[in-house]
Amino acid sequence: MFQADSVTITVLVENQVDMLLPDQASPTGGDGLSDGHDGHGDDHCVTRYGLIEHFDPKRVPPQAENGISFLVEAVRGRHTLRVLFDAGLTGTVLEHNMRVLGVDPAAIDHVVISHGHPDHFGGIHRFLGLAGRRIPVATHADAELPRYAVMGDGRTSPVYNAAFGFGEVEKSGGIPVLTRDSLDLGWGVHTTGEIPREVAFEAGAAPAFSPGDPGLYQVSAEGRLRRDEVTDEMGLVVDVKDVGLVVLTGCAHAGVINTITQARAVCGPKPIRAVMGGFHLGFPTTPAENVGLTTNALAELEVATVMPMHCSGLHTHARLARDLPSHYVQPAVGTVLHFGRS
Repeated sequence: MFQADSVTITVLVENQVDMLLPDQASPTGGDGLSDGHDGHGDDHCVTRYGLIEHFDPKRVPPQAENGISFLVEAVRGRHTLRVLFDAGLTGTVLEHNMRVLGVDPAAIDHVVISHGHPDHFGGIHRFLGLAGRRIPVATHADAELPRYAVMGDGRTSPVYNAAFGFGEVEKSGGIPVLTRDSLDLGWGVHTTGEIPREVAFEAGAAPAFSPGDPGLYQVSAEGRLRRDEVTDEMGLVVDVKDVGLVVLTGCAHAGVINTITQARAVCGPKPIRAVMGGFHLGFPTTPAENVGLTTNALAELEVATVMPMHCSGLHTHARLARDLPSHYVQPAVGTVLHFGRS
């Protein structure tokens, strides 16, 4: 199985912008970064779109929205693979931030959409139009199945994922690649495929299914109404030579620890150099104790770099910053992380 020599990950869409965050050295270090540092110096593994950029009149500041999108650039020798993992909530913000951060949509080789929720696929049509050519879009075959949201006050959002119909994606220039299995994109980059829910606290006890009760619902391919457990979600994993695995999550509906376990099932039992993305711990129905349980599990797994984003919740940030301060990275649009040798 091939590995990347290095990977660079740019946060294109995220819930927050923070121009006061500084560049920082590699959390826990020791991965052979490109400038020869041992990881304990100022190697700038994590760089920011910061104060100077925000105050520079020649530049335009990036924008935040309640969504997520990464540019993943895996390098092996003289070759670079560029993958867009998720597309944010709106094409407006995704296009703006790509322009601000100097990302050429036409240079993207592959798109992966983690699951069929609008805060992850929302910018796909605008992106495909900007790319100007046909690009593979990998996702789960169930991602386009109709979804309904029923609020506690009785309001309903019907088929809120309608814009992610695979036929519409194809019309916009995408090539739908629908698989429940892991997909090898090249140079150590893989989708996780379906994520088994084996960790007890992440699987949880599913509430009794009663149509009409508040909650999220999905209509199955056979036409049956069911509770939406988001079984279509998958993550992305990059296997970096001499470094370990870099794991990206969309919302981690299946659980961030389950996602890490599946990443190792795909790439082997290697060290987890980083995990970043939505951890789903800020969702109102997620048990509060899962924040501590997840923090403890990440420590036990010796995850070197942890960057919770998007739906992770304030309590998660506070707990990780307190308990794993040398591993925690605060996210913001424009953050760039680099792992491995260039």
